[in-house]
Amino acid sequence: MDLNQLKSFVTVAETANLTKASELLFLSQPAVSAQLKALEAELGVILFNRTARGMTLTVAGQVLRQDAVHALGAAKHIFSRAQIFREGLSGECCIGTISEPVILRLSELLSELMRTNSNLSMRLSQSVSGVVVDQILEGKLHGGFVIGEIEERRIATIPVRPITLRIVAPYEWKERIITADWEDIAQLPWISMSPKCSFNKITAAMFNRHGLRPNSFIAIDEEATLRKLVASGIGLALMREDMALDAEAKKEVAIWPKGLETKQLNFIYLQTDWDTPLIQALCKSVRTVWKLAT
Repeated sequence: MDLNQLKSFVTVAETANLTKASELLFLSQPAVSAQLKALEAELGVILFNRTARGMTLTVAGQVLRQDAVHALGAAKHIFSRAQIFREGLSGECCIGTISEPVILRLSELLSELMRTNSNLSMRLSQSVSGVVVDQILEGKLHGGFVIGEIEERRIATIPVRPITLRIVAPYEWKERIITADWEDIAQLPWISMSPKCSFNKITAAMFNRHGLRPNSFIAIDEEATLRKLVASGIGLALMREDMALDAEAKKEVAIWPKGLETKQLNFIYLQTDWDTPLIQALCKSVRTVWKLAT
């Protein structure tokens, strides 16, 4: 069985006339007739009743016609997708970003996408993890980066790297926190991230394990601002280890020895979009840049 046989079958079924079908298919009548006989022989059923008035479908033909239509549609879909992969995608690709571009390897990801899909335009939306999840569910983003676990079942994840987080205080508080326990740390003033930020959720979980709640009095939504506020002596915060180590080396913050948490940086997308060419291209580029197994 091949697609030409199915196409001839469907066309004859639609026209009920071998001559008209041959004209539409740009084939001779003997060629179309031969394709039908070959298909019937392979299937082991008679598809048409051949009468003086034309070609009418048998009961088997009526049932199998729908299957043939679906098969031709699926084949067309495959060829269309293959063409996209050959010639590259076009249109706009919307990616949600968090934190700093270097942590996400954003420049490498965009370069890889542009290399393989030169007609694709990019739009980046900077926010926090919770907002990225919301916007993907709302169809405003094709994919994005988040830190931490995703509880939403409609979201698919690609883990790309672990992110270590540390509790930091103003550098001037170094001696004050060096021997502090969790209860002491919880009572100190805290700078928290916005409720949609994964840092806020992670901080709460860390203290919950000890039956405590941090004394949060200010909420922000930018890591750069977080670093400045801690450095200025406002309070403690949860910070990426790479940023914390850099800030400590510059005597801006002091790292509390006991406060350490490791979470996963994930690239996420809508589960139902997996088989779309754009999401497949995005996932392939992410795996290439992060050298992940396919």
